[in-house]
This record gives sequence, C-alpha cells and structure tokens, in this order.
Amino acid sequence: MKKFIFAVLVVVGLAIWIMFNPPEDGGYLLIAYGTKTVEMSLWLAALVLLLAWFVLWVLWRLLTGGAHMARSVSGFFFHGSSARARKRTQSGLIDFIEGNWVQAHKKLVRAAPRVDVPLINYLAAARSAHEMRDPDEVHRLLAIAAETAPEHGAVAVALTRARIELEDRRYDQCLATLLAVREEAPDNRVLLDLLRRVYIARQDWEGLHSLFPQLRRHKVDTPEALDALEVRMYRERLQHQGDGARQLQKVERLPVLRSAWNKVPGKLQKNDELIAAYAHQLLLNGEDQEAEVLLRKTLGKSWSESMVYLYGRVHIEDSRLQMRVAEEWLSQHPRDPVLLLTLGRISMRNQLWGKARNCFQDSLAIRKDAEVYAELARLLSAMGEAEKSSGFYQQGLDQTINVLPELPLPPKKVLLQ
Repeated sequence: MKKFIFAVLVVVGLAIWIMFNPPEDGGYLLIAYGTKTVEMSLWLAALVLLLAWFVLWVLWRLLTGGAHMARSVSGFFFHGSSARARKRTQSGLIDFIEGNWVQAHKKLVRAAPRVDVPLINYLAAARSAHEMRDPDEVHRLLAIAAETAPEHGAVAVALTRARIELEDRRYDQCLATLLAVREEAPDNRVLLDLLRRVYIARQDWEGLHSLFPQLRRHKVDTPEALDALEVRMYRERLQHQGDGARQLQKVERLPVLRSAWNKVPGKLQKNDELIAAYAHQLLLNGEDQEAEVLLRKTLGKSWSESMVYLYGRVHIEDSRLQMRVAEEWLSQHPRDPVLLLTLGRISMRNQLWGKARNCFQDSLAIRKDAEVYAELARLLSAMGEAEKSSGFYQQGLDQTINVLPELPLPPKKVLLQ
C-alpha cells in the first residue's frame, strides 16, 4: 500500500511540474491518421504515455486485487473463516480421539484448506477414513497430505501410511514405505518401532538383527522387552539355520550349526532357552552326541526342565552313561516329573522295562501329562497288558481335551439300534 501511494505522488508531482515548467524548444510530436492530425510537444507526449501506463497499472492492481478478494469471499462461504476453520479442526480432533470417525473425517477435511497447517487435518482424516474401511479415501488424503506437507512433514506422512499398511497386514508395502524415508529420520523412535514390528510380522530375523543395535541405542522399548526380543531373534535364527542344515549332507550339518551358534553373543550362549534351542536343532539334524555333551554340561551347572526333557530324547551308543547321569540327577531332584519321564525313556533304551514302567508311573503320580500316559500305554501294550494300555491311552486322551459339557448319556445296558 505504501508503494502504491508513493507511485501516485510521484506521477502527480511530475505532471504538475511539467505543466507549470514546460521546457523550451523541447521538440514536438505529430501524429497523423487519415485526414486527422494531433500535434503536441514531446514532454506532453511523454506525460500522456506516463499517465496511460499509470492508469493501466492501477486497473491491473484492481483486477488482481479483485480476484484475491473473490477467492477470499468464496473461501469464506465454502469453508468458513480461518477462526471457524480452527474451531472445526479442534472439534474434529476431539471426535478423532473419541473414535467418532465419520464426524472427524468430515470436519477435518472441510477445515483443512483454511488452517495454517493442513497436514495435521489430512493425516488425522486419513486415519479416520482407515477406521471407516475406505481405502480409496485413505489413498486420496495421503496424496494430498504429501503435496501440502513441508519438507519436514514427509516423515509424518510416511509414518501414517506405514501404520495403516501394517494394520492392514500389507507388510511388504509397509517395509518399503519405512525404508524410503529412513535416511531422512534414521533415529526416529516411531519409525524404528514400526520397522521392528514389520520385521517380526514378516519373520525377517536377519533384518531385525541389523536393526537391533539402534533399538537398543534409542531405547525403543523397555530393557526387559528388548532382552526377550533378542532371545527370540536368536532362537528363530537358530531354527532357520537348523532347517537349512537338514537339507545338506550329514557331514556338512554340524559345521553349519556350530557357525550359527558362534554368532550368538557370548552372554546369550549362557541363556537356557537358547541352549535348549541349539540342542534341539542338533537332535533334529542327527547330532545326538554333540547335543548330549552340551546338555549334560549345562544341566550340571543350572537346572532347566526343557533341557532335561531334551536329554531324554538324546540317543547315543553309550546309553549306560546316560543312565548314570540321569540317576545322579534324580538323587538331587527326586520329585521332578520331567526327569522321571527322561529316566523312563533312558531305561527303555537300556531295555530295563520294569524300571521304565515305574518311572512313568512315578511321573504321573506327581503330574498328569498326556505324553507320559502315551509312553506308559505304549510300553504296557508291548508287554502284553492290552487292557491297562488302553486305559492309559484313554487317560492321556482326556488330558488333551477340554472339559466336556454335561449331556445325558444312554444306560450301559441299552444296545444301539
């Protein structure tokens, strides 16, 4: 506005000066058109041209100002004033928090063109559309959000998109979305958490392994939760390597399994769950001797039910060694039902049928277990005690079935027609 007033004063002052101080011998301008002529001094012609330019400039400003005013008026009628847009946004965000998705979507989208930061409106509206199960609207709003977002807003758009893709179980798209913006925000805790969740969902343990140092460094979860996740990650990696080893020749398996175990951090090689997982893979790959040594040494230091159970599945040539080891453990843990199951199985390998039977029965006296019932039933069947064997099979079956509802049953003497 100040520039406009200054320009008007300059033009008016110059015109007044020329009118009262016309220069002498300034020449003249003659314009002839057909039979008509116009004659004026050069200074007057310059003044006319200047005034014509000034008038055209004023008209242009009025036209552009009118267009801006028209946009403002139309925006007021269609979207309301900025103050109304802010109130509508606040109301829409409250609806969003309360789960009123339809109202939240309607208010946020309507107010977006009139607020200072429309990105928030479009992202919350996209989440609302997702809850309304409208994927086309979600895609449309996220595209608009990406266009209106400032430079630092690209990460917010990507995180919103990734959350929606993760909830829809579109794991590959989710991973691609996160990796595309990871360089822009490598330390963003929300992005790291979403990457963790999508790697777990895809069972991509190698990807999670490469991400894990950042999860630790930026404290994406509690130390206890991250410890449990780390154990699970290495357990799954051991299982994956074990599955791959079974596709190889027998002589090639043990080096592969040892290499996988050596990649487990030293502190975790003392973890009972991981030791049991490694021993299990050794057994599955026919490396019983290696598994027996590992389990015997570990159980000599710390007691673990899962490893005791695996020891009963080890099959080595020196089964009498296993018997001595298991009996020594039993003197220290006389009422351990899993150890009694293990000792019963080792007794069967040594063809001590009566001892095996007693071990299974002692185990069941402490704790009912379907697997122990099945072992005892199999042994009794082989010993010719078919009726008792059938009874134990039935009891084992009962252990695996939930409680049946009370229903009327026919009398035992009634014959089926």
